[in-house]
Amino acid sequence: MEETTILELHLLSALQGEQAPDSPAWPEASPTRESLLWAFNFEQNLSGSPEDAPSLARPLRGPKLLSRLDPGNYYFLQWREGSYGTIEDGMEDFLRQLWWEGKTCKGPLILRVLNEEGRRTFQVLRSLA
Repeated sequence: MEETTILELHLLSALQGEQAPDSPAWPEASPTRESLLWAFNFEQNLSGSPEDAPSLARPLRGPKLLSRLDPGNYYFLQWREGSYGTIEDGMEDFLRQLWWEGKTCKGPLILRVLNEEGRRTFQVLRSLA
């Protein structure tokens, strides 16, 4: 496994998300044109003790499909399908690296699913506090 590198995204204009009302459950969903944006309530999906490195509930609770990601400043991590055992593992790695580096965030945990070079690619994001 590669070293986890958290990047910063300074989003100047909104990212549009596809609306796919009859799409499969969020882990299997693939965008047809641009990207799918899923929001997860951060507090509802934490598991374990707040003093320890964060871990995510399995399965993740309450995903909400978003139509757009507003401009702002975000931390993010990107990976391709197959880099982690599950999507949740990649999301949890992101949260643990943020915790390890002492980066503070706010708002929901955002998962962006897109196709790059014919492969599903994932980006997990949180707003800078």
